[in-house]
Amino acid sequence: MKQFAVIIPAYKPDHKCGSLIQQILAAGFQQIIVVDDGSGPQYADFFDSLSPVPEVAVLRHAVNQGKGRALKTAFHYILNQKIPFEGVITVDADGQHLVSDMLKIARKMAEAPDHVVLGARDFKQKDVPFRSRFGNRFTRLLFRLSTGAVLTDTQTGLRGIPGRHLPHLLSVVGERFEYEMNMLAALRSKKIPLAEVPIETVYLEKNKSSHFHPLRDSYHVYKIFLLYGLSGGASFALDIGLYWLFIQLWRSEEPQLFIIFATVAARILSSLFNYYVNRNKVFGQGSRKSFIRYYILAAFIMMMSAGSVHFLYAEWLGRGEIILKVFVDTVLFLFGFVVQRTWVFRKE
Repeated sequence: MKQFAVIIPAYKPDHKCGSLIQQILAAGFQQIIVVDDGSGPQYADFFDSLSPVPEVAVLRHAVNQGKGRALKTAFHYILNQKIPFEGVITVDADGQHLVSDMLKIARKMAEAPDHVVLGARDFKQKDVPFRSRFGNRFTRLLFRLSTGAVLTDTQTGLRGIPGRHLPHLLSVVGERFEYEMNMLAALRSKKIPLAEVPIETVYLEKNKSSHFHPLRDSYHVYKIFLLYGLSGGASFALDIGLYWLFIQLWRSEEPQLFIIFATVAARILSSLFNYYVNRNKVFGQGSRKSFIRYYILAAFIMMMSAGSVHFLYAEWLGRGEIILKVFVDTVLFLFGFVVQRTWVFRKE
C-alpha cells in the first residue's frame, strides 16, 4: 500500500480515531495525513501525540473550516510537498470506515488507475439511521438528475482518488459537506470515470459521532437545487404580479388585446429576472451563449408544456386539465434544472 496516502479530516475526534490510525499503519499504509479542522485546545494533546509518528503528518486549521476545506488542505500539502503517491484514500475520523474496506479501495485503484473509486454502503440494512437513508436517496436523485450518472452512495467519505486529479479538485467549490457532492459532479463534468466498491455499512452509536448538522449542512448540500426552486417561485410571483399590473394599465387602452399584451410583457420581464438570478446566484457561471440557450430552453419548455397537457387531455384522459398541468410542469421544472446546469450555464 506504499503508493497510496490516507487522508483523515478530523474535527473533535474521540478515541476511535487513534485506534483507526494504528490499524491503517498495521495494514501497510505508510503515509497518513490528518487534518485537525479547528478542534480546539482540548484536543491538542491528541494531535500532538501523532506528530512523533514518522508515517503521520498533522496539518492544522486554527478554526473549524469544514470537511471540504480540510480535504483541500491535505491535497495542497501533497502537491506542495511533491509526495510521490499514485493516489489518496479519504477516510472519516469516526471509525465507521473499516481498514479492510480501505484495502478494497486500494486494490480497485490498482486495477483501474484512471477511476475515482467510491466505497458504497448498503442503505437497505435495518440499522441505517433514517436521516442517512433519506439523505442518500435524495442526493442520489439530485445527482442522477444533474449528471445522468447512477450511484449507490453519493455521500460516502471513503474515496480513492488518483493523484493527477487533485489539482482539478482544488478548484471545486464547497468548504463543508457539500464539497463531496460537488466533487462528484465536477468529476462527471470532466468525464472522469467513477467506480463503486461495496463496503461495510457501519453506524456506531446511531451515528452519534457524526458532525453533520442536519439543517446547516443539508442546506449546503442541496443549496443549488433549493435556490433554483426559490428562483422559480420568485419568478412565478413576479410574473403574476406584473400580469395583474399590466392588466390594470392596458384594460381600457387595448380592450381587445390587453390580456395578450399583459401576458407577453409580464413573461418577458419575469424571464429576464429568472435568467439573471439563475446565472448569478443559482449556478454562478455562464457564458455569452447562455442568454440564447436560456431562451431556446424556455421556448422548448413552453411548447412542451402546452403540447403535453393538450395531448394528455384531448387524446387520453379528457379531464383533469389542472392536475395534468401541475404534473407536466413539475416534470419540466426538473428537466429545466438539469438542462440549465449542464448546458445553459455550463463553463465554456
